[in-house]
Amino acid sequence: MQLLLLAYLHGNAQNLMGNRWVVGGWRAMYVQFDGVNKPLMNVQYDSSAAAVFPYYYIAGHSNICDSASGKLLFSTTGMLIHDTTGSIMDNGDHLVGQKYYNYNFYPAAPYTQASLILPKGNIGQYYVFIATLSDSAYDYYITNLGGAVVPFDRLQYNVVDMNLNNGKGSVIVKNKMLLQVVTLHKTMIQAYRHSNGVDWWLLNQGEYDTNRIYRFLVKADTIEGPWIQNFADPKYPSYDLTGQYAFSKDGTKFASVQGWGKMNKLFLADFDRCTGELKNPKVITIPIDSTTYPQFDNTGLLDSINTGVCFSPNGQFIYISKRWNIYQYEYNEPDSMLAWYRVQHGPDTSFLKFQYYSQLARGLDERIYIGNVNGQHRQMSVIDMPDIKGIGCQFCRKCLRSNTNLAFGLTAPPNMPDYNLGASGQVCWPLGSSEIGDKSSEMLEVYPNPTSTILYIKNSKGKKKELYNTIGQLIYTTKKEEIDVRRLARGIYYLRCDGQSKKVLIE
Repeated sequence: MQLLLLAYLHGNAQNLMGNRWVVGGWRAMYVQFDGVNKPLMNVQYDSSAAAVFPYYYIAGHSNICDSASGKLLFSTTGMLIHDTTGSIMDNGDHLVGQKYYNYNFYPAAPYTQASLILPKGNIGQYYVFIATLSDSAYDYYITNLGGAVVPFDRLQYNVVDMNLNNGKGSVIVKNKMLLQVVTLHKTMIQAYRHSNGVDWWLLNQGEYDTNRIYRFLVKADTIEGPWIQNFADPKYPSYDLTGQYAFSKDGTKFASVQGWGKMNKLFLADFDRCTGELKNPKVITIPIDSTTYPQFDNTGLLDSINTGVCFSPNGQFIYISKRWNIYQYEYNEPDSMLAWYRVQHGPDTSFLKFQYYSQLARGLDERIYIGNVNGQHRQMSVIDMPDIKGIGCQFCRKCLRSNTNLAFGLTAPPNMPDYNLGASGQVCWPLGSSEIGDKSSEMLEVYPNPTSTILYIKNSKGKKKELYNTIGQLIYTTKKEEIDVRRLARGIYYLRCDGQSKKVLIE
């Protein structure tokens, strides 16, 4: 079996990390885009791929390219890492527990957004994040519950160094834990650039029957967090085989959907690129429609499974995919009757050949690509003009096509953040604050610094003191002249008092 390589070339892009998409299985090919016109399926079959691409890229896959040339660096199925030739990368096997690895006939994550790749600074190293299941959790859920409810219990990461192995890369840090002994959804990992244009906010969905979101700040030298936000609704259930996080192109908005249509909810929030926090949440009811398939309609499974969500390039519209239908929602339209438009009702082909709609992705050409659940055919439908309301968005049936027998099937786009996004221009306190290091702050004396127990503040009697972390979150407030820091994590903090600030190191 071989891999299908979807090469995504945008001539004007400065950062080409998202230049190629790795999808599908059985055959290898490159599909080139010019950023404006319809993509051309220029097949370049590599006969060597027959021996080195043995696994599927189904739904939980991701990949990354060289930022300057657009050359594919490596890809992951969510369980393996393949180098640019298609071979399993040095130390790139078994990125999940042995029992979960063996459970899948092909070592590939079958669930949406189960992996993600982020650059680790600019020295040729990359983080590979994986959501997975420990062997002990596998035993408990599969043996005791028969697999009816099987949450993940780990978020872990690997580090790939592309400077090694003659440029083919090697995994130098493997299966490092970020979260463990927690309940996590199988789906929904996504990241967005910090306002500084360098670091990344990584978000992951946690805990069944809640809307709990874990958040990490991913830096070149460390990963900070988690910080946790809990929202009243929607309470995402244990049916978590599908679902997706999405950010607007400008990074100001966040959206998520998941699972059965009984949930029938779209979660929206404003996104703060300085703190990574989701603010002003709201929940929108998604229309429920007929599947147009009487066999399903008669059993009450009307338009039942939410699969994906994606913002239009201008952020004005949100597209939602279900197994049988595609919808458009206008973000700022207060009238719910006018806000919703059904883009596609039912299959985009014959019933026998319909593969169901899966996750969505906004391409570098600013079209939206609609993945397939089964991926056994050589086409993918596209929304050509997603910035236009209603029929003008131009649902293009099966318009990403491979008319060659060398390709077996197009599955779904890989999980990628917006690698092209730069700094926002927003000044984040305290990272960009002119207060820090100002001579006027010499009046504010803190000691000992560094400390691991008690921090004392001099020349501040009766004044309010505020302790912040490096992302500007307020950690502690007091009017006393001392702060007990023994329960705080090690790292850099900032003490603010009466318009003055001091950097504090907690050991």
